[in-house]
Amino acid sequence: MDTITQFALGASVAGVGLGPRLGWRAILVGGAIATLPDLDSFIPYDSPLDKMTYHRGFTHSVLVQTVISPFLSAGLIAFFKNSSLSWQRTWLTVWLCLITHSLLDSLTTYGTQLFWPFNVGSPVAFSSVFIIDPFYTILLIIGIIGFLSLAKKRLTKAVKFCAVFLGVSTFYLGLGMSAHLMVQSRAMALPQLEGTKIHVQPTPFNILYWQVLAINDKQTFVGVTSVLRTCPLIDFKTYERFASPLPFQTLIPKDVKRFEWFTDGFYSYQLTDTGILISDLRIGFAPAYPFTFQFARKSEQGYVLQKAKRVRQSQRSLAYLQSLYHLAQKVPDGC
Repeated sequence: MDTITQFALGASVAGVGLGPRLGWRAILVGGAIATLPDLDSFIPYDSPLDKMTYHRGFTHSVLVQTVISPFLSAGLIAFFKNSSLSWQRTWLTVWLCLITHSLLDSLTTYGTQLFWPFNVGSPVAFSSVFIIDPFYTILLIIGIIGFLSLAKKRLTKAVKFCAVFLGVSTFYLGLGMSAHLMVQSRAMALPQLEGTKIHVQPTPFNILYWQVLAINDKQTFVGVTSVLRTCPLIDFKTYERFASPLPFQTLIPKDVKRFEWFTDGFYSYQLTDTGILISDLRIGFAPAYPFTFQFARKSEQGYVLQKAKRVRQSQRSLAYLQSLYHLAQKVPDGC
């Protein structure tokens, strides 16, 4: 999720956990701790593919976070030595500020390596909330504003107010998870998707409209639907998919192979007039794939490996938004 949302989530958790002792300072402490995992974004990588696939790695591991929580807690207790912070409550709050960051990220399509350093498969990505969801964020912010408004004179009420909106926002995430399972069940029942690998995710900024992606070795199937209606897929389309970059015979670079793993198999190669591309099919909507990278260029001798670079596709993103608008028009009419 975006940094504002992660800050708000950590601030809400700390408001409930440490608010009775720290007052308004708990908001700043929780927000700061909750943003620590994203410091891995500043680690320099030679390849943009590595920058993408190593993000949400060790700093997002619940195992690593569990190990460092006692040290952060000890630092807080020492810093706020006049606030009578208890060890158990401080440790639990710090731990929750960290792991809720990772757990929230794991509900997005991008995925999170929750169990690093253990190799347990592709990053966890339940895909039940979009990477930016204004409604979820606003719920958290309302709780924080209420806490700050009440903290000076009615601290107990301030903590309860923050807890209520933290609970409501968590309930909203639960609705997204239920919607995910509903749409997934609907997609798996479609005859045209039999024998395919299916991925469902919410469309940008909401949990009402959903995108369905399915793949086999040679094809990609995409469509959209809504939990507001029991409608089949709208704008169902089929595209050619290349699971390997044939006739490219050179050994595929390590960062490209890692990208295949990162996408949980939802990728496709593309041979163009300029070179060879690989796209994450989960993020975006065909043919709009914002995470597309070129790793080989075309020359007179054939395809030659190059340092991977990201290919911008702003015009295709416009087509994606048009598809969503088309869906929103159809739903009120019963699809």
